[in-house]
Amino acid sequence: MVVMKRFPIILSLLVGALLMGGADGCSSDPNVEGAKLDLRNQDYDRALRNLETALENNPQNAEAYELKGRVLSEKAFSTSEQDAHIETIHQMIEAFSSAVELDPLYGEPVTNAMRFAFANEFQRGVQAFNRGRNDDSEFVVAARYFHTAADIMPDSSGAYVNEAYAYMNAQQPENALDPFEKAIETGDEDPDTYRFLAQLYQTNDRMEDAVTLLETASTMYPENVDIQTELLNAYQMTGQVDKALDRYKSAVERDPSNALFRYNYGSLLIQIGNYGDAIAQLNEAIAIDPNYSSAHYNIGAAHINQAVDVNSEIATMDDDLRANRDDMSNDDIDAAEAAMDAKIEERRMHFDMAVAPLETAKVLFEAIGEDVSDVCRALFQSYAQTNQTDKAQSVSACAGYEDN
Repeated sequence: MVVMKRFPIILSLLVGALLMGGADGCSSDPNVEGAKLDLRNQDYDRALRNLETALENNPQNAEAYELKGRVLSEKAFSTSEQDAHIETIHQMIEAFSSAVELDPLYGEPVTNAMRFAFANEFQRGVQAFNRGRNDDSEFVVAARYFHTAADIMPDSSGAYVNEAYAYMNAQQPENALDPFEKAIETGDEDPDTYRFLAQLYQTNDRMEDAVTLLETASTMYPENVDIQTELLNAYQMTGQVDKALDRYKSAVERDPSNALFRYNYGSLLIQIGNYGDAIAQLNEAIAIDPNYSSAHYNIGAAHINQAVDVNSEIATMDDDLRANRDDMSNDDIDAAEAAMDAKIEERRMHFDMAVAPLETAKVLFEAIGEDVSDVCRALFQSYAQTNQTDKAQSVSACAGYEDN
């Protein structure tokens, strides 16, 4: 379960709510004065009717709009049904916006009122989120409250990020993508926000966006292992091998005692055929963590890959010898055959060197209950190529070669 990010609600928000009462004064419009009395009596519907009459008489009445916003705010927070509450909040926002647009002098009291509404809306989201621990449906309720809080104060990254976390907890990650983006746009710098958004990009086939986002996060947090690992994986998934190699190399240089960095770097070096350096990195990973089963397996895989490459060389040499034998001297033929024999021995050596790390990997995988079929197939091939027939037979079942 993703834990909701909590943000302190500054006390000045509540103080602002007390200050906004200063906006009340004598109005020349009797309907506005009547609405003030209705508000004090908490008769919100009557107050709104009075204000609608005032605005019909004078659509430019900024005071009426400001008062309407306060009436709608109090009405919204006395409404428990969420849809009706949210609709009233949006009406409040519209009324306050009209007041400031008509008379900028209302900017300060409106800002204070909006901050007060934001704090209350945010708190509703927190309460619903906490209820979600016992009722998953409450996470969606929480997300909607956080979304409405962001409508009140669009520059609040905290509302967006908590909306996203609520949707993640509700098992609706597709709805978390947009609020995570807006959280970053409005200044959220939590590394987890970048990581979760990058993961959502990947699951929505937006790999380039994931790479760009993680590159930004990587620059911001060069020491964050999780972000660096996410970026390296994204490079691999998008085929940006050169960038991945540079990042892996830098990561290892920066943190040489990190077994994961060593393993990832070595594994990528295998992919580009740099087996010597790959094995060196993987051996370093094992020196740090002797039980690193995947590192043992990849060392074996590197040796087998080398054997396969040598086998290709042998096949080419054999084809050349067959094609040119009639035109070659006996000495040239003997030299070519000797070179092939040397390559055959080199191939056998690589298969032989693959055995020990693969045997260790098999033991380690079995100890943690992982599937060992790939290890067994690699071992079967290595045993067979080094004339260890009995051992090859011993792993034939787990390799899936029972009938061979």
